[in-house]
Amino acid sequence: MADKILIKNGMVYDPIRHEMKKRNIALAHRKICTLEGFTPDMEIDAEGCYVTPGLIDFHLHCFTAASDGTCDADTFCLPNGVTTCIDAGTAGSANFRALYTDVIARSTTRVLALLHVAPEGLTSGRHAENQTPADWDLEKIEHFCRTYPEIVGLKIRMGKNICDPYGLKDEHLKAGIQLAEKLGKRVVVHVNDPNVPTEQIAAELRPGDVFCHMYAGKDENILSEEGSVRAGIREARQRGVFFDACNGRGNFLFQVAEPAIRDGFLPDIISSDNSPVGNYRHPLISLPRLLSKYLMFGMPLEDVFDAATITPARWLGMESLVSMDPDTAADIAIFRLDHKDIVHKDWSGAERVGHEVLIPELTIRDGVIVYAQSDFL
Repeated sequence: MADKILIKNGMVYDPIRHEMKKRNIALAHRKICTLEGFTPDMEIDAEGCYVTPGLIDFHLHCFTAASDGTCDADTFCLPNGVTTCIDAGTAGSANFRALYTDVIARSTTRVLALLHVAPEGLTSGRHAENQTPADWDLEKIEHFCRTYPEIVGLKIRMGKNICDPYGLKDEHLKAGIQLAEKLGKRVVVHVNDPNVPTEQIAAELRPGDVFCHMYAGKDENILSEEGSVRAGIREARQRGVFFDACNGRGNFLFQVAEPAIRDGFLPDIISSDNSPVGNYRHPLISLPRLLSKYLMFGMPLEDVFDAATITPARWLGMESLVSMDPDTAADIAIFRLDHKDIVHKDWSGAERVGHEVLIPELTIRDGVIVYAQSDFL
């Protein structure tokens, strides 16, 4: 196994400095190192490619042993240039230990987690989880949050199909935010066709909390009747609430996204929200494919990379995850940007055609090559 790797001739993107320039990167002993006096065991020619830190998929599901809506972290992440991911509440207090031992401790991908307030987490798509606050195991939630640094926040879900079966409006959201405040954690809130207004949800969120599935909601969504972004949604962003595009299979509609983007409301974070029915199939396919969709919407390439690197890293308080400086972790992705017609779809089946697509060529995790296109090396 090569211990010293030189990546040469690539356009290197440094998200901390928001800087793109052609240069070489040296890796040794699982760290980025200086080029001075460096003698590589292996050279990788990245001519015509973009070299970035390993991507962060801020929202996916990878608890394969206990949920029917998940996929293996390494299988989905590493071939797509993702070296860090957050399991978005697949486990709750009743089964987090199993997520830790079965996924977090064994995966090559760096796996972090949101802890669902519902004890059972997201075990099955056949019924909604029980988020009734009276049924939460507060003692276990507090214990796990204080014991496992991998737990980076709490997960709460807002949607008619989720809340109506238990007669919930927003009481569980209020209780979850109160609990998160006590624990020093942030909350990430699933919002798709909620039974309370999106502005009400956004108003309850604190700076640093995350409103995910920002372009979802056929009926109740972030748009006003006139098609502009609601004032309360904008106010939440101004207060420091983050907005995650978080695509998934059923959490993105062009009829919401296009007016919002025309109104200047682009995502802070772009994540996959993967599932067995979305991986490598429309309307999700992969995180690089989703990033490519925002190139179609006119986001500059640097900003697109930021939405899957520096913004989630800063949310985590782990900026070093996406550093390109010496003596930081050697988590690297290499992408080719192909110029070709590419179809993007939403959950309704609507289609749009983009003209650029990011192709993952190689992934390095902790200084070790863990994926390469068959014709790249």
